[in-house]
Amino acid sequence: MRILILSKRDLTATVLLNDLLARLAALPGCRLRVVLAERTRPVELEVPELARMKHLERDLPFGTLFPRLDATPEQAGELMTPARLAARHGIDIGVARGLDDPAFTAAVEEFLPDLIVSARFSFLIPRRLFDVARHGVVNVHPGRLPGYAGLYPHFFSMLAGEDALGCSLHHIDAGIDSGPLITEGAVPIRPGRSAFAHNLDSHLLGNRLINELVENLLAGRAVTAVPQGQSKVKSNTYPTPAEFEAFRAAGLSLIGVHEYRELLGRFGISEDLPEISGTV
Repeated sequence: MRILILSKRDLTATVLLNDLLARLAALPGCRLRVVLAERTRPVELEVPELARMKHLERDLPFGTLFPRLDATPEQAGELMTPARLAARHGIDIGVARGLDDPAFTAAVEEFLPDLIVSARFSFLIPRRLFDVARHGVVNVHPGRLPGYAGLYPHFFSMLAGEDALGCSLHHIDAGIDSGPLITEGAVPIRPGRSAFAHNLDSHLLGNRLINELVENLLAGRAVTAVPQGQSKVKSNTYPTPAEFEAFRAAGLSLIGVHEYRELLGRFGISEDLPEISGTV
């Protein structure tokens, strides 16, 4: 089975790919290809909290830390950069800055996937792809659907005082996170743990849901999906400055210094970086 994974060129996606590629590569007959979206929306440069997250998720890892790791001959830690993942699994990992980018079009037209998996992909999947893969296009959404569709479901779940963060695997349709649900699960929201950490927890649960889906497809078992009920779908966008302030006032954090340093340590990065001190 040829599986095309559409994700994002950021730190969280790199961690989830370390886990997901190992899972799928262990299944018989799976061929994999990855395209990472690189996109910056204007709001990510205008709102301080979003700009900070962009720096920690994308600019610092991909501008400084990962190139340094890739330049060393030895594998430094348990987690690998995208370049090392590509070499380890013998697959192509491309970067797309739009849906007309050759990295994306070639992955669809030349690789001819049987299944397309979206997890953190920054672009809306075009309708023309819905029928390209015989098993369709599925999305991993790190939030409960339909109540937390759209962006930052981890943030809005925590702000609402939920005790768990959902994870939903669903087919993609013309809407945003509105397609039929295949399966879902949840991870606990624990006091003192940041939105960043909970978001990663949900995505790693999503990897297990993808793995189960692929196992079922390989075994020829029927995969059912349940319509969400469009009237209940509420799609969030990026949090506003007022919502970020309410988040802080509730004693919640977007990202913790210790969590971030611990995660970098798993890549083998141990040096003291002044850019990390301002995490919120």
